[in-house]
Amino acid sequence: MDVPGDRLGPLPAPGSAATTRFTTSEACAQCHLAGDGTAIRDAKGRDVSPVGTWRTSAMALATRDPYYLAAFADELQFRPALADTVEATCTRCHAPAGALELEVEGKTPTFAMLTTGADTSKAAHLAREGVACSLCHQIDAEGLGTYASFTGQFKVLDQRRIYGPYQDPATDPMRTLVNYVPTYGAHIQKSALCATCHTVITKPRDARGYVGPDFPEQVPFLEWLASSFADGGTKAATCQDCHMQAADDDGATLETPIARNPAGLKARKPFWRHGFEGANVQLARFGASDPTWFGVPLTKDDHERQAKANERMLARAAKVDVATTPGEIAVTITNESGHKLPTGYPSRRLIVHLKVTAPDGKVVWESGKVDEFGRLAKEPATFFPHFDVVTKQEDVQIYESFPIDAAGKPAHRPLDSLKYAKDNRLVPSGFNKRNSFSAYTGSIGVDQDPDWGSSDTVKYRVGDVPAGSSVTAELLFQVVRPSDIEVYASKPTPAARRLFDFAKAAPPVPVVIASATAKTP
Repeated sequence: MDVPGDRLGPLPAPGSAATTRFTTSEACAQCHLAGDGTAIRDAKGRDVSPVGTWRTSAMALATRDPYYLAAFADELQFRPALADTVEATCTRCHAPAGALELEVEGKTPTFAMLTTGADTSKAAHLAREGVACSLCHQIDAEGLGTYASFTGQFKVLDQRRIYGPYQDPATDPMRTLVNYVPTYGAHIQKSALCATCHTVITKPRDARGYVGPDFPEQVPFLEWLASSFADGGTKAATCQDCHMQAADDDGATLETPIARNPAGLKARKPFWRHGFEGANVQLARFGASDPTWFGVPLTKDDHERQAKANERMLARAAKVDVATTPGEIAVTITNESGHKLPTGYPSRRLIVHLKVTAPDGKVVWESGKVDEFGRLAKEPATFFPHFDVVTKQEDVQIYESFPIDAAGKPAHRPLDSLKYAKDNRLVPSGFNKRNSFSAYTGSIGVDQDPDWGSSDTVKYRVGDVPAGSSVTAELLFQVVRPSDIEVYASKPTPAARRLFDFAKAAPPVPVVIASATAKTP
């Protein structure tokens, strides 16, 4: 998409800062970044250190994501009178250490603070670092998992305790170098810790500031809490178990000291990498397309490694099965993850792509094909309904949540979102729809589909197709709908124009996360 006008310039480089509570990551890197030795490296010598793996993650790039910055700028343009509210909402979880530092002054990080280097204050350096070491590892256990802790309402006390998962930490090195006290904290391994920022409850506001009812923008923790993956469940696994791998890229269990300094620290097992692998392949692809713009010392290869790690994570999220009978193909999708699929920010979706190819190589039936920008051929202005049976090739089964505003129109600004017009995302195994947070975890548009749940079977009526035709069913994951990018073209900000450039260089095409094949009878 070529839209003329000013572009948001390259982002400022990280800066060093230390306050009474926080420090930027270069202080942590003195010990927790791999060096010349074998410590915090895997058996093949690859860097698995906390700082080294964190640097390419979406946590480290939380304030440098072009899509986030375009959405942030658009909110400010639409609600200039509510700038303080918008900036507080958009930075509490994306720039948490900076937000807490400024909170005591009655201030909040600003868009300008994140995107220019003009502000050289300690709070600005902390804000621009995104979600970093001394923030997460100082979150106190008090109130975790409760409503009061959600939407970034974590607590960091003034005790300079760095919580970790090991019961016998060596305390002297960290006390000496950075004046923090390593402290065992069982809560650092609990999903409730992640829930503070990955459970986001907003309230819709119009341009004048009207506040509407709670809107569950993203609630993966609440989805997990109602599933068999929750603590004590038959498939119990925490967020950290899945998103902080304790194995190397080859699947070998990691066992290494937690730091390279001082020498002689004992090896730890499990040892968790801090790459926070998840679904946001698109951010990594943007980074690989123009790494210098991001302002951090990462290469194209660094971003590509993160993209591949995210793709490996997505490949574990679902499976697809195909069964054929004369005139009909049944595709079953099963959610293997511990939350809804997809989960997180409501720009994400799963597309079922079914293709039938005759023995002569001709495609005779196809639903869910996307173009080179990730668009569907006949995508409606709003959304496709949930299908139990698909009879037309132009109809597509898509699993997604679709927010609308007070006028019933698609809500592309986060603070416009009033409710969901559709939410047919697959729930996790063992999901209890009558859970204590059911007002935030319900589904919409699936009542007439009796087999929908943690799996779903879609029946495709394909009619007479040649016997022996090849059937391929793919589950495509898309981080952001193309329409959610293109909508910013109506009144583009410099951040939106820069997003368009990234989307042109690295289009939001979906990733195949599962597939299956069969033959027609």
